[in-house]
Amino acid sequence: MSKNEQLGMNPSTASGRLLKDLLFDFVQKAGIKCYHCDGELTRDTFSIEHKTPWLHSEDPKRLFFDLENISYSHLACNFGARRHEPARCGSVTSYDNGCRCDLCIEAKSLNRKKYYTPERRRQQYEKYGT
Repeated sequence: MSKNEQLGMNPSTASGRLLKDLLFDFVQKAGIKCYHCDGELTRDTFSIEHKTPWLHSEDPKRLFFDLENISYSHLACNFGARRHEPARCGSVTSYDNGCRCDLCIEAKSLNRKKYYTPERRRQQYEKYGT
């Protein structure tokens, strides 16, 4: 009988579940609460997170593996606190967020031309009178 048949799943999936169970058992016994909201963690809602984002940092490898930079939180709190990358210049999103550089103005203009055609303008006038 194969490992898959004996475990009822892929052995690597089983190993990942066991590791999460062991880690959650440690977190629970240590009385650790959510890093963000200080709420109780459950097996289904807890996650590991980096206190200081490692992605795009000066030394990502060091921050990623730094155990002092690790904490535990609810998945929702962790995802809610993630760092959002700013929109790049030359995009409609960047223009909508207030940038008025030449690239963003041009992107917004091209977007308007793409979606606001003379035909659509006429249809709007016929519908609303403006």
